[in-house]
Amino acid sequence: MPPRRGHPPSEFLLPNGTKVLVTLPDEVESLRKRYAHTAHADPPIQVEVVVHGSEQHRDLLHQTKSHHETRRQRLRERDGVAQVLEEWEEVRAQLEGLEAQLLKIAKEEYGVGGVNANFDKFGFHAKLRTYGEGEGEEDGEEGDGMTASSSGVSSYSGTTEGKGEAGEAMKLFQRPVIKQYFHRGLLWRSAENTEIMSFELFFDLLYVGIIAINGDHAAEESDGRELIRFIVTFCMSWRIWSDVQQVVSWFQTDDILQRVEIIFLISCLLGHTTNIIQAFHAGQDSYTQMVAFYLAARLAMAIYYAATAFLLPLVKGTMVSEVLNILVGAALWIASTTGGAGGEEGGAESPLNVTRIVLAFVALAVDLFGKSVSVALFRYGSAHETPLALRFRSWFEFFPAINIEHKVERTNAFVSLVFGYSVVGIMFQNTGAFAMPLNAFLGKAILGLTQAAVFNWLYFDIDGSTLRVHAIRRSVQSSLLWQWSHLPFSMAYILAAAALCKMVVLRDSAATPLDGLTEVYQERSAATLSLGLRLYYCEGLGLALFCMGLIALSHEHKVPAGQCRLPKWARLMNRFAVCVVFCCLPAAGTALNSLGLIAITTALSVWTLLFELWAKSCRESSYWGEDGDDAACRRYTASCSRKRLERATKENGEIDIVQLGRSEKTATATIA
Repeated sequence: MPPRRGHPPSEFLLPNGTKVLVTLPDEVESLRKRYAHTAHADPPIQVEVVVHGSEQHRDLLHQTKSHHETRRQRLRERDGVAQVLEEWEEVRAQLEGLEAQLLKIAKEEYGVGGVNANFDKFGFHAKLRTYGEGEGEEDGEEGDGMTASSSGVSSYSGTTEGKGEAGEAMKLFQRPVIKQYFHRGLLWRSAENTEIMSFELFFDLLYVGIIAINGDHAAEESDGRELIRFIVTFCMSWRIWSDVQQVVSWFQTDDILQRVEIIFLISCLLGHTTNIIQAFHAGQDSYTQMVAFYLAARLAMAIYYAATAFLLPLVKGTMVSEVLNILVGAALWIASTTGGAGGEEGGAESPLNVTRIVLAFVALAVDLFGKSVSVALFRYGSAHETPLALRFRSWFEFFPAINIEHKVERTNAFVSLVFGYSVVGIMFQNTGAFAMPLNAFLGKAILGLTQAAVFNWLYFDIDGSTLRVHAIRRSVQSSLLWQWSHLPFSMAYILAAAALCKMVVLRDSAATPLDGLTEVYQERSAATLSLGLRLYYCEGLGLALFCMGLIALSHEHKVPAGQCRLPKWARLMNRFAVCVVFCCLPAAGTALNSLGLIAITTALSVWTLLFELWAKSCRESSYWGEDGDDAACRRYTASCSRKRLERATKENGEIDIVQLGRSEKTATATIA
């Protein structure tokens, strides 16, 4: 494994006693200068610095290997020594086998192993256990990756070696196996991280079009009717996307039948999307068709959960709960297509009436939050000893869990699509009528691009990095807060981005002549900024930034060694204050044109980012230079003799703390 930048170089000894340091190319010269004086030390030390992977590196390795192989052969040829060496190697092999078994037990007991690497990213949890690591591979045999736990539930071992080899065909049908689950207060999961599958990325491609169609039409009229239509249709699309994400995270199948099911869900989502624009139209209503495609996808998931309950009886409680949740929501959706056909608000011709709206939002609440009922019953059964709790405990003895790595990666991918929509939507085309290429249209587009970059920076690098414990692993409350904050965040930001796309080509400021745009963008250009666009843009940005604050609040971030300039709550208070300013900007009315409004919101966004960067940094850190080996100096404190410390630094620049720490005096050394 090559050495990493900023880490000590790897080393080995040549037969003549020369120490070879292996490092990266950009650190060779600094190491050679550092050890140049060691040949004149007392006693002298021969040091050779080589580049990792170079011809010199390989030659020295082969030379050293040949030397030691020759030594081993000579030892074997000695009289009376060969038998001792054979017994020595046999004992060593036995000890290595025993140590491997003990290590395996320790990994199962303390929850370490293949998932231990993600503790640095998502935080440690004492109730996490892993299974399947190294199973079926003893005695030179490769396992098939499918094991059964002691409780009898089929589990995914995480073994993927040999998958996709020549001659191996994808199965038509495989019995689904659970990847991770809760059982008796512990979370059991595969030792291997779940990777994003290719068809999931293919599924995301459809959402690029869904976001664009839904967002663009929402900004066309920007009124209350359009807002209701956008919320209902977006939440329905989000539910189908979440269903696919949940199934892939819960179960390991990857057979032909699962791929066909995914294609069916994508087709239903496509049919649903083709009817979302006219879903709440007063004349040609497509609400029934839209609901029909949505219910086809949901009922297909109900059939899948029912089949899984039959094939995996130990997770039957959760699967039956999912089926009941889908059926209750389906009944409400069907009622909204019949009982809401007419009404006092809009007459028989208008589907937008109180009955239909109420039924649609109640059905959405059941679909989106109905799973919380089974989670609450599972937690009640785990925490109480009443007869009812014991019944719930037996019903939900094995409760499927989401994979934190997969969930975070999929959510980040969706958020990237949301940010990508705001970047693509601000683009336009000039006709060349401008004397100069710089104009107000371009200025608004650049400001919008800067604003999108700031939000992306805040989400991924400020809120999503330096995590000590991720919200999902922190607690149930923080997990729910993290998950459900993304839905209003996505909707609010898409509405703001859709309004921004319309505002970029507005002609309500100087240097924005209509003939400067191509014919396509002339049709999209308006002369005034409507109140609806102001509300969509400002309230959308305010709500999106507020939800980002909730997401940041749900995590537990790492605290640097030194004291931060401001605590986390102070940073978030500044962010929430900016949210209030965003929401109040529409009150300015016509005093702010589109250019001024975008400029103010971008300036506030940049201020939020700069404030977060400053407040999150350590008081002792510097904004100039690097804090690594190339920094100006480091200060260390050691208890030792000054003379011994000075003599050690003069000899080779390295200090042995153990040997120098036997003095009564304290010396402070500044070492470059």
